[in-house]
Amino acid sequence: MSGFAGTFGGTFDAKKGRISVPAVFRAALARSGAEDIVLRPSRHAPCIEVWPGPAYMAEVERRVEGVSPLSGEYQSIMRKLVSRIHTLRPDGEGRIVMPKELAEKAALDGEIMFSGLGAYFQIWSAQKLAEEEARLEAEDEGGDV
Repeated sequence: MSGFAGTFGGTFDAKKGRISVPAVFRAALARSGAEDIVLRPSRHAPCIEVWPGPAYMAEVERRVEGVSPLSGEYQSIMRKLVSRIHTLRPDGEGRIVMPKELAEKAALDGEIMFSGLGAYFQIWSAQKLAEEEARLEAEDEGGDV
């Protein structure tokens, strides 16, 4: 598992559309040997998933292994997993220009949060992540997680 763990604050420069990936996540990307990152809208939450490029493509390949490229199933999987991604390369300072459609979909504003999920991390509006954390806390009811 990659080393994306913890939650870190940041800012989204809406005028320039730019964010800076936290140093701890940049270090994890460097350890994985990934120069490119894959951004995609989450299918489960109002946020953006950020994967090391090679790890994401390996996951895609795993999902279509044994599926004929001529089949409807293959086309459906690839449309969901490949045609909706943005592949970017952070600059030397770890900055990227956020694609406008992703920023809008995730409702990014000035204050954002980066949340590690092991194999990848997410970028959230700080307000949306606070709402999600409150929802998870209410669901927990003293569970073991």
